[in-house]
Amino acid sequence: MELDIVIRETTKEDFDIVSRFIELVDNDFCPSLSLRGGGILERVENTLATADSNYLVAQLRESGPSDELKGSIAMVGCTRKWQSEYGTYINFFATHPSFRRYGIGNLLHASLEQKLIEEGFKKIYLCTWSGNKRAMRFYEKLGYRIYSIILNDRGEGIHTFNYSKKLTSLKPQNNIR
Repeated sequence: MELDIVIRETTKEDFDIVSRFIELVDNDFCPSLSLRGGGILERVENTLATADSNYLVAQLRESGPSDELKGSIAMVGCTRKWQSEYGTYINFFATHPSFRRYGIGNLLHASLEQKLIEEGFKKIYLCTWSGNKRAMRFYEKLGYRIYSIILNDRGEGIHTFNYSKKLTSLKPQNNIR
């Protein structure tokens, strides 16, 4: 499938789109983002209101008039200056269920990394949980390494895996299969 997409940073005007997208994938997270302190709306509001946080969104160039997501097919949230002046943290990463397995996550992640490198950041962090094997494989293929595991952090037998990666120059990726 050939997709005509654009990757852009969100603005405060994208509040509804970002919130709806996160609501769409909410049950993919453990625990669901809606059940965490403040819920989805507060999470989005805080991210969009903070100078060092934002989302990158992959959108179809042409979306239908009734598309509440305005063609949004993947999104990554990032907090800059996390733990240090040169560190960043991915606080959200998801692809629309209908668009998974097309390489969009790889493209979006490469765009985020390139942007962060251009801004002078040196390291990127994220976390996932033991039951999210697909995400663990995805991050490890991208070069992330586990630096700590918090046992039973998300419930009995559900562990949090903390990952990090040193940012280095990338080759541009622009093909989606």
